[in-house]
Amino acid sequence: MAGQTDRRLAQIAIMWHGGIGPAGFRRLLGYFGDAPAIMAASEDELSVPSLRLNAEQTGAISQLAGRLREVEEQLDQLHGQNIHVICDFESEYPESLRAIGNPSPVLCVAGRLLPVDEPAVAIVGTRSPSEEGFQMARELAAALAEEKITVVSGLALGCDSGAHQGALSAGGRTIAVLGSGILVIHPHSNLELAREIAEHGAVISEQPPTAEPSVGRLMARNRLQSGLSRAIIVVESGESGGSMETANTARRQGRFVCTVDWPQITAKRIGNRKLLAEGARPIADPEQVAGLVTALYFHQQQRQREQAEESQQQLFAEE
Repeated sequence: MAGQTDRRLAQIAIMWHGGIGPAGFRRLLGYFGDAPAIMAASEDELSVPSLRLNAEQTGAISQLAGRLREVEEQLDQLHGQNIHVICDFESEYPESLRAIGNPSPVLCVAGRLLPVDEPAVAIVGTRSPSEEGFQMARELAAALAEEKITVVSGLALGCDSGAHQGALSAGGRTIAVLGSGILVIHPHSNLELAREIAEHGAVISEQPPTAEPSVGRLMARNRLQSGLSRAIIVVESGESGGSMETANTARRQGRFVCTVDWPQITAKRIGNRKLLAEGARPIADPEQVAGLVTALYFHQQQRQREQAEESQQQLFAEE
């Protein structure tokens, strides 16, 4: 059995330089057993059809042993910038993410993830909100912060920025989930906001540190926003897009889905109406946040009871 340090270094090397994502890593882990064994595998062994790797990926993974020193240097550089790198088997890893499908094998964190962040709420919405929408994102986040609830969002322009700013203005904690590497703040205009978030919460990324943003990476981070949260609030959204995908992911993860119930419907709010028709909890104004927090508590209690019953049924089935 490989030592803890070897396992950690190998897992980070695979995720940063192996050209694969979390799902690919899980397949490799299931086949080879641990990260050091994956790195020790030959190209022929990595070419097993069930692993679904292409030639570029098998070549990159088989050569990772020669890049460990490079990975160690990257880790030293990140440490010098107060950026923590956490693997999913380490105690600092968020428990809420362990339970989702396809969790991140490696997280980079600027700032700190704390136990008080566990009952978080995500606030998402369009990058080009109405003035009312932007203000609503700010006010909802501020109201959550006053209830001691951490606010999660994606650091994008528009509703995301409003949510982070609102939480900070109320002296609360907020977490920004990036669709780029931790050293590539996107959009760059939010660099100062990201620094402030890191001082009063955390900026996190599952991508290699210098990864540029892409559509795939931005979409992949949606599951982390909802995964870190007990509930999600969609402020303003069109019929499709990242906010709707985050809401759908949240529903699959068993999270509480809420949306602002606007009295007037515009193109930027069609998604809100769709979510309400699908059973999302309506929110009309920030004063309803206290009620949401109470509902969230009972929702979580119900989920825990259901999970306990499922575990008990599984034990009976195995006997």
